[in-house]
Amino acid sequence: MSTQSPLSRTLVAIAGALFLSTVAVGAAVGPAQAVAAPAQVTLNA
Repeated sequence: MSTQSPLSRTLVAIAGALFLSTVAVGAAVGPAQAVAAPAQVTLNA
């Protein structure tokens, strides 16, 4: 592995954290939307 400067390591770490948090939020929000959608349809009916 090539030696990276501390700045580039920090940027990579930030990018990784953003990616993981985005995936985690997507995984958490997906099922919630799937559960909420039928409830909204029932309320609107």
